[in-house]
Amino acid sequence: MPLIDSSNIPEVLMREGVSGKFLADARTGTHGLTVLLNVVEPGAAIPLHRHSAEESGIVLEGEIWARIAEERFTVTPDRTIVFPATVPHAWGNSGTGTARVLWVWNSADPFGDSVYIDGAPPQK
Repeated sequence: MPLIDSSNIPEVLMREGVSGKFLADARTGTHGLTVLLNVVEPGAAIPLHRHSAEESGIVLEGEIWARIAEERFTVTPDRTIVFPATVPHAWGNSGTGTARVLWVWNSADPFGDSVYIDGAPPQK
């Protein structure tokens, strides 16, 4: 696996209020892993969706709410949320400041088979 220089990876606007930087994925040479750093403005949210990959998010800064099926959680810095594969989930910034969340999937293309129950898939 090559060393990836994240300073050369562009940040993309994924949806209103949510930008992302894919630190590792199929484009950087991974075969079963995606790592994404999201910067999320207050009130921005990712709608309810599901995909076949397990997903975990580590809040680095700020605060997010997370929904897994019908359960809701508050996730603060140094906490990790795990979304099981195929289970509908959603999340958003519940704080007053910008949130930074590091996401990891056990897939090189976790959005490839995503099904959005609410809203539309992100731009990537």
